[in-house]
Amino acid sequence: MSRVAIVVLNYLNYKDTIECVNSILKMQYSVCGVVIVDNGSNNGSYAKLKNAYKQIGTIKVIANKKNQGYAKGNNRGITYARKRLRADFILVVNNDTIFIDKNYIQVLLDKYEPGVGVIGSKILLKDGYVQDEIKDCLEFKNYVSIYINLLSLKHGSCFEFPTGQGKYVSILHGSALLFTPDFFGFYKGFYSKTFLYGEESILYLMCQCRKLKQLYVPDVRIFHKEDQSSMMSFQNNEVIIRRYIFKSMKYIIWWIIKYHFQTYLENYHKK
Repeated sequence: MSRVAIVVLNYLNYKDTIECVNSILKMQYSVCGVVIVDNGSNNGSYAKLKNAYKQIGTIKVIANKKNQGYAKGNNRGITYARKRLRADFILVVNNDTIFIDKNYIQVLLDKYEPGVGVIGSKILLKDGYVQDEIKDCLEFKNYVSIYINLLSLKHGSCFEFPTGQGKYVSILHGSALLFTPDFFGFYKGFYSKTFLYGEESILYLMCQCRKLKQLYVPDVRIFHKEDQSSMMSFQNNEVIIRRYIFKSMKYIIWWIIKYHFQTYLENYHKK
């Protein structure tokens, strides 16, 4: 049996975290551990989570002194799961998710094959809508245009370059991602310089740079309440959201450049 650990990142929203972890405990697959990372909450979340699971040895609650964002926060849990729990596969899930298929992990593992870096599933939203893979136009011109548009908006300009004109690719949704040993052969976790937003696009490019596949498995679902922590922390304020997206843009552009430059060098050497 593969050693699978689950990482759940908590920020303020400990009630949803408890609901998520309780749904994990009802699943058929016996995981080697659940790592809850409290990401610098100032509302007593860490103490409440420690107390809730103090009698369950397979659930570890650790804390960051401050909010380190989505990527770094999850990476803390991934590092703990790999080094302390010796996990081969690590499932990273948003804390506002609930497992509704008890065979969820086993189905994903059954679909794994060498060369697959990350595996995702269907995401079921509260209105019954199924949120499949993300469609993104990861072309240099498109993301530079988005970056300039956001810069323009930030400084009160009124011009806007057209975006979304190019080839779209399918990207796994970040609310539930199973990282495989193939991925950890090259990377330690998420790209750590983003704080919030853009992580899925960068993860796709990271896989592309190492010829790793992202596999979408529609056979199982996970329920996602969607944006609960961001609602609690900044009420989904559009200005704050744009600020985080703007900060992430330059890193997405950097990974696009890296991927295309690497592809160019590979094609050059083939000639």
